[in-house]
Amino acid sequence: MAKFEAGMEAMLDMFVFETSDLLAKLDDILMRTEQEELTPDDIGEIFRIMHTVKGSAAMMGLQNMSHLAHALEDLFSLIREDPSIKYDKPALYEMLYAGSDSLKYETENISDESVPLSDFTDQIAQVRAFAEAMKNGGAAPEAAVGSGTPAAVGDVSLYAPDDPDDVFCFNVRYDESCMMPEIRAMVLLNQLAAVGEVLATLPPDLDADDAGEAITAGGLTIKVRTADPDSAFAHLQAGINVSCVTPLMRETKAEAAAEEVPAPVPSEQGQPAEAAPAPTAAPPAKKHEDKGGGVISVRLEKLDRLVSLAQEIVIAQSGVLHNSELAPYRSSMPGFERSARELKKLIDELQDMVMSVRMVPVSGAFSKMNRVVRDMNKTLGKGVKLVFVGEETEVDKSVNDMLGDPLMHLVRNAVDHGIESPEERKAAGKTEEPTVTLSAFYDSNDVVITVADNGAGMDPKKLLEKGRQKGILTKPESEYTEQDCFALIMAAGFSTNTQVTEYSGRGVGMDVVKKNLEKIGGSLSVDSKLGQGSTFTIRVPMSLSVSTCMGVMVGGQEYAIPMTALREAFRPQKDQTVRTPEGREAVCRQGENKLFNVIRLGRHFGTEREELPLTEGIILLCNTSGDEDEHEALFADALTEEMQIVIKPFSHYLARFGLKEKGLFGTSVLGDGSIIPVIDVNEVLRGGR
Repeated sequence: MAKFEAGMEAMLDMFVFETSDLLAKLDDILMRTEQEELTPDDIGEIFRIMHTVKGSAAMMGLQNMSHLAHALEDLFSLIREDPSIKYDKPALYEMLYAGSDSLKYETENISDESVPLSDFTDQIAQVRAFAEAMKNGGAAPEAAVGSGTPAAVGDVSLYAPDDPDDVFCFNVRYDESCMMPEIRAMVLLNQLAAVGEVLATLPPDLDADDAGEAITAGGLTIKVRTADPDSAFAHLQAGINVSCVTPLMRETKAEAAAEEVPAPVPSEQGQPAEAAPAPTAAPPAKKHEDKGGGVISVRLEKLDRLVSLAQEIVIAQSGVLHNSELAPYRSSMPGFERSARELKKLIDELQDMVMSVRMVPVSGAFSKMNRVVRDMNKTLGKGVKLVFVGEETEVDKSVNDMLGDPLMHLVRNAVDHGIESPEERKAAGKTEEPTVTLSAFYDSNDVVITVADNGAGMDPKKLLEKGRQKGILTKPESEYTEQDCFALIMAAGFSTNTQVTEYSGRGVGMDVVKKNLEKIGGSLSVDSKLGQGSTFTIRVPMSLSVSTCMGVMVGGQEYAIPMTALREAFRPQKDQTVRTPEGREAVCRQGENKLFNVIRLGRHFGTEREELPLTEGIILLCNTSGDEDEHEALFADALTEEMQIVIKPFSHYLARFGLKEKGLFGTSVLGDGSIIPVIDVNEVLRGGR
């Protein structure tokens, strides 16, 4: 049985999206203002967030969420109406953070029927008690808490003597079981705006604390200007939980002449095609124009389908343009060639547009780490500062969604295990502020994200010792380089903590982080300087969609290299080829003294039939993310053609064979049905050094 109200399934995705967004904004406000003074704008924004969550949750039938949000809303109603009221700010913020966490948990698990609805009774009581303490110690106006017996409104008409003929009044009654009827009333007025202009209501302020009691006692009276009173009546009848609608007459004693018309049972009548979410303020007196700037919400499944169609179009285009049956005739078909070029241009534009629609900045994933660091600082007392660099860098939406858990693990480990205690930093002579820096930037066809701390760093000797104790070493200790030692922390079960803590030790969960990144074609690496800090580097594809690649032949096998990884391709002359003192092949560009070490792709992948002289093949100079003093190039037999391909990462079954580490990013299917491997340039260069 669903946790939310029957008939609201169509609103579920929008509710989750909007509520999650509002709670993220709440956390941003709290993080920004915790050490500063709350401004009237901040207070008003928190009040509006709680008001909207309250209304939306009530509309969904989630009374536990609605009541908790209502309690927090009332709390900020006191602060908003009397800015001088006294309160314990640290205690207030702890209460708000706890409330935010509770609402987030409930929102995230709303579709999981195995997770029961939470009981927020104790939490609500704590908020109410805090509000009472504020009122007793401050000067909150009595009206802010709502008291008194609401007046019955059902027998009161809102007609005025000079009202024109297109003005009508109705009284709406709700079922006895209806919870928070004032919220239902707001939704109803929002829907009524489609057929008329709401002029007045009784009770007049649906935001008032006693509005719900007034509506329960005497119903909601609505005065509306409309050219179609029958449609207005039908809209009111169709309202959720509406039991009856009474048109009010203009006579002096209108209620005597009014004829109660029972509303159809909601399950029989149905509900409006589009139920609007609860408004954030009192119902508008007139229609308001759309301020959305033409922005609409689209389900992610539709975007995924659009991407899939674009991918299929690219593959189909490749099949047409490279059809072997057309090859003998293309030279005599200039019209076909022109059309083919125009088609390619349009498909390229379509591809770019589809990719851009799914691209989102990593700032959303970064900003969530503020809360992680804040909570850990409070627990561990380390006073760590979180710094963002390049948060405007964009990645595909599906990639961005995968970054949350890896970033949380890495940031937690950096604060808990990477950054020393204040006493340890002082003893080490460190004067700089303890800092964790999240950075993002583009590199080739990837987005690189680093999590760097200026903490104690890692000792490769101790890591190797721990690896020996755990029995996870795979080769003689003498063969382990520093990088090999650092990589040990990504082995399953490896940890450098001597005791289990709330946040655990560096290495716990790192193997899971690495595997999750590999599922989307990503990777995780680590570097560290003892006493200076550690840097974890995440490399993920910018997009999982279509990529422009260059085809190269290597030992009779065709490979694809992303164009973003290539700087230049040329066939070297004999005087451009040399051997270094270490015996390595190298080339230089014409007129330059800079040498590029050559990595033969055929030798690297084991497909080389014969060793061609460098002068008979193609040198590929690449964009790399390594040391700027390292200059390396790839050697292939020949170039084939530029192509648009859909890169598919290796399945979990194939990934276990180390294809990523060998230098293959994934594969693609060409138009003729053949499969082409895609080269990961950085991995090849890294393995060839």
